[in-house]
Amino acid sequence: MLNKEKNMKKPIYIFDLDGTTIDSSHRFTGTAEGKVNLAKWIEDSTRENIFKDSILPLAKFMKALMKAKANVWVCTARCMSDADLDFLAHHGIKPKTILSRKEGDHRADAEMKIAKLKKLFNLKQFQNAEKIMFDDNETIRYELRKELGINTLHQNHLRLQ
Repeated sequence: MLNKEKNMKKPIYIFDLDGTTIDSSHRFTGTAEGKVNLAKWIEDSTRENIFKDSILPLAKFMKALMKAKANVWVCTARCMSDADLDFLAHHGIKPKTILSRKEGDHRADAEMKIAKLKKLFNLKQFQNAEKIMFDDNETIRYELRKELGINTLHQNHLRLQ
């Protein structure tokens, strides 16, 4: 029981992928409004293109947390494919929990992430844990703070080398 209570108080570190821990900008095509062209993104999400992505400095911190047995989750607006999972594993990124968009889910990124995180945060073992999320999108950070009370940070809040 004591060990279970200790795990409940362990912070949960949640990482976005694109623009936060992974540079996938070579696959980004914008719309006239400056938003991602989702159809083009999906078309360009081939195994070959995914393996052209690169790891950003925050991934080093993420891997250090995993090595220290911290609670590390990924919460991404991507539809995760086998190629995405293989890419992460190839770079030593193997979080226990990955929350991602399901095929056909066209909700706004913030709405989708809030719904997925809220579902897990309602589980008893996570209710009292401190939650810290790293995301490059200011709107998503704001919404997560407002709706779920999560501490949100941009990777620029850390000094990464």
